Amino acid sequence: MRVTSRCTNHPSKDAGQRCHSCRKWLCDACVRRFGRHVYCGMGCRLAGVSKDFLRSGLELARQPIHPAWVMAITASVSAAMVTAVGIHVAELISVNDLRSAREEREVEAPQVAATVFYGDRGLTMRIEGTPGTRVVMLEGGRPTEVVTIGTEGSFETGLPEAFGEGGDVRLVTLGEPTVEVDLSTAPAPTPTPSPRPPEGPNRTAAPTAGPVTLGEPTLDLNLSNVPAPSPTPSPRPPDRTRRSAVPTARPVTLAGATPIPAPPVLQLVTDAGPNIALTFDGNSSSNGTVDLLDLLHDLGLEATMFVTGQFIERYPEVVRRAVLSGHEIGNHTYSHPHLTTYEENRRHGLKTGVTKERFQNELRKTEIAFRKATGRAMMPLWRAPYGEENRTLRGWALEMGYLHIRWSSLEGASLDSRDWVADEHSSMYQNSSTMMERLLRFPELRGGIVLMHLSTTRDEPPWEELPTFVERLRRRGVEPTTVIELLESSPTWRPWLRRAQARHRETFER
Repeated sequence: MRVTSRCTNHPSKDAGQRCHSCRKWLCDACVRRFGRHVYCGMGCRLAGVSKDFLRSGLELARQPIHPAWVMAITASVSAAMVTAVGIHVAELISVNDLRSAREEREVEAPQVAATVFYGDRGLTMRIEGTPGTRVVMLEGGRPTEVVTIGTEGSFETGLPEAFGEGGDVRLVTLGEPTVEVDLSTAPAPTPTPSPRPPEGPNRTAAPTAGPVTLGEPTLDLNLSNVPAPSPTPSPRPPDRTRRSAVPTARPVTLAGATPIPAPPVLQLVTDAGPNIALTFDGNSSSNGTVDLLDLLHDLGLEATMFVTGQFIERYPEVVRRAVLSGHEIGNHTYSHPHLTTYEENRRHGLKTGVTKERFQNELRKTEIAFRKATGRAMMPLWRAPYGEENRTLRGWALEMGYLHIRWSSLEGASLDSRDWVADEHSSMYQNSSTMMERLLRFPELRGGIVLMHLSTTRDEPPWEELPTFVERLRRRGVEPTTVIELLESSPTWRPWLRRAQARHRETFER
């Protein structure tokens, strides 16, 4: 897949295709191919069909046609549109998708769970189940899209705000009984959500719901504890007035459902005020690192550095100097391994051999090496090697007290400096000046996270124009800072940071 942007629905995944109708960027898991076009769902498919027929009609209208044929042509086009819509709806439940009666009896019913919360797209449903399970979503009895649960075991989709005021969603797995999601009990949005009062004689406890399984014909899910988004934001300090474009820090799950421990993707902190985080990754080499530390000292900057355990063991004096200079040190695993299958199939499924025990041991060994070299604890932050991570890995890391920090991507642009490209003949190569100009063109510098590296094999260091970059940022009113300070300034991400800090202390200081 030729990567040109980040997926609209899954910001952590690369996208190489766009919806033919709404033009949203889509990753492989979100692509719905119909004929020679790609769509993101049934709504856009129907809109695309209408546009195609309208375009055909306009082109036909420009041609000289005998008046006697006008009535016949109009009737034919109308019939064709009705037929096309009917065929598309039939595709959702076609014979090719449904199993035979014999096969249905032989296939074990996969388990499915549903979680609803207010996210960056409003009311959002997360469907979890056996990878490969195909689910048809129906809204008001009308099929809207077919989704396939990927290797991560989950799929997220946005729900119209109208369903927060009452409505129903039905999930139909192909060849299995129907699961009904009743949203009629969801509260209307309130300006200032307040804690729920204790139950009294005039208040009836909301019914709870057990895990959603395909073996149950129907299931009513209670949404009375789903907080509605506030139409009028509460007063905040001047530099924190913007709402974050990421899900709320503590998603409220359906009654009886198990909360998902993994944090959302953290790659752009839009409610942190006029700040931007500078981060540097270190793995196998320290070539030029001392010069970089001198430059940061001259500029009066403190940055966040993600280093591997092997880097710490090879260059303990460099790590100690970085700590004494005030820089934050985060975990970059011990041996910089590939954690997902992205290199093989452009998907972020867990790589064969990557288990919870092995992954957490990578983080633990790095923490131990850092404490041995510096006598201090690492920051409760980590970054996946090669950017290969998924919800499972983020959850495993948070169990130990590490919050994953990615670099920023938006609208096909990225704050990845690509300074590791040293071959001047490569199409990805950029000198320091061109590199900094590209970073400055990023659509949203406030709350951004810049990725650079602690070493280089270039003749001229890639951070040569860093002083100019910092000066131009400050002229725009954007101040370079560390990741911790960025998260502390964010009402959305501060609770996640507190959770990671508490788990980090429990894991390594007990």
